[in-house]
Amino acid sequence: MKTLRFGAILALVAATTCACSGDDDDSSKAAAAGASSTAGAPGAAGAAGADGAGGAPAAAPLEIIGVYDDDFGSVQTITADDWNGAAIVGYDNDQNVVYTKLPADDMFHPNKFTKTVYTEPKGDSFYFCEVEFSLDTLAEAEASTATADDSDPENHGCGGMFPWTKATKQ
Repeated sequence: MKTLRFGAILALVAATTCACSGDDDDSSKAAAAGASSTAGAPGAAGAAGADGAGGAPAAAPLEIIGVYDDDFGSVQTITADDWNGAAIVGYDNDQNVVYTKLPADDMFHPNKFTKTVYTEPKGDSFYFCEVEFSLDTLAEAEASTATADDSDPENHGCGGMFPWTKATKQ
């Protein structure tokens, strides 16, 4: 929990430092508008940039928040800051990616970071695939280029021959 708070404080300090740089040059605003961030704080991510008033727009909430049944007989509970007990430390709705930190008592990868990609939600369901699951830092997860083939998620594309996991809202 202390690590999560430290990450949130660090993200706020970084955001404040950028916002208070004193540089009103339009070229720096244009550069910021093209940037993407997963700020590290729960629920804080998405595209950064000017909103016409000189500040960054509020990040949209994670688009897949809800309680879902998956096709493996499990329940997927996704809140603004937690996915089945793993802390959501960043996400990007435009890129359909969620970064989580596994809890200290995780049986296989305690305190490790994951990268999960998902398909655009359609109706009451979406597919997801955990493409990284044992990284030491959030920076490693964000830098990962691992992805999955979403052309036929019902049959394959997650880790080679495996299908993606389908989540359907309860």
